[in-house]
Amino acid sequence: MELPPSARRMLRVVYIMGIVLVLLFLVFIAAIIWKANHKAPPKPEPPPQSLNLGLPPGAAITSASLDGDRLVITTAHEVIVVDVKKNAIISRIAAAP
Repeated sequence: MELPPSARRMLRVVYIMGIVLVLLFLVFIAAIIWKANHKAPPKPEPPPQSLNLGLPPGAAITSASLDGDRLVITTAHEVIVVDVKKNAIISRIAAAP
């Protein structure tokens, strides 16, 4: 039984699409394998930054607590709020004598 020309063209297109689909699947698998074997080197961590609290000589820190990215440092004379992510003093609250 002979197929009409339009059916032969359709069959040829289906075969070509199947081959393209298999080739794309193989490329996809190869890309996953390549990506797994060629990882980017880790970025070095930046050096730690120091923050001067500006405490007078002899001042002692009585307590410190961390809440999220805020660090609250309590001394005998004041309360200091530090933003840990920005490494900056947000607020200084003087303690009444």
